[in-house]
Amino acid sequence: MIRSLGLRTEPTVRQTEVILSQVEGELESRGARVERSGPGRLTFYMPPPWRARRLGSMLAVRTGSVMVSAGSGEQRRVRYHLHFTALRLVTGVLSVVLAVIGWGWQRTSLFNALAALWAVAFGIPYFVAGVQFRRIVEASARDVLERRKGPRGPTPASPPGTDDEPPPAA
Repeated sequence: MIRSLGLRTEPTVRQTEVILSQVEGELESRGARVERSGPGRLTFYMPPPWRARRLGSMLAVRTGSVMVSAGSGEQRRVRYHLHFTALRLVTGVLSVVLAVIGWGWQRTSLFNALAALWAVAFGIPYFVAGVQFRRIVEASARDVLERRKGPRGPTPASPPGTDDEPPPAA
């Protein structure tokens, strides 16, 4: 499933490249191999857990792609697609093992055990990795498209009588 994040303003080509560069940096810091696959697009490959620089929720993702594009006249969006191939494979193998072990159980008990296995072994890592990746994309896009990097400072002094303080007594 392709997910997307709408951009508040239309990014320039330079801003698009900065967004992708920041996403690329975040992924590389997690040990991913990142390749540019055309203008406004990158593809990444996460390392297996035993080769990862650090453990984290993004290890549930095997590969993915990110691109900044507009389709059918709509505004530009950061679109991303995450592949959970290894997670599906591991959960499938665990399902077969559970089915073999529980073959003598009541069918409803076996079905409930399989549903719980998929919810815990696949569903939770899938959700957490998706949220984590969305945060990476949001932070990369926000840093580029927002004019300010931090909160606004104090405003200059306003003329007397325009703020909440009562006017000075004469």
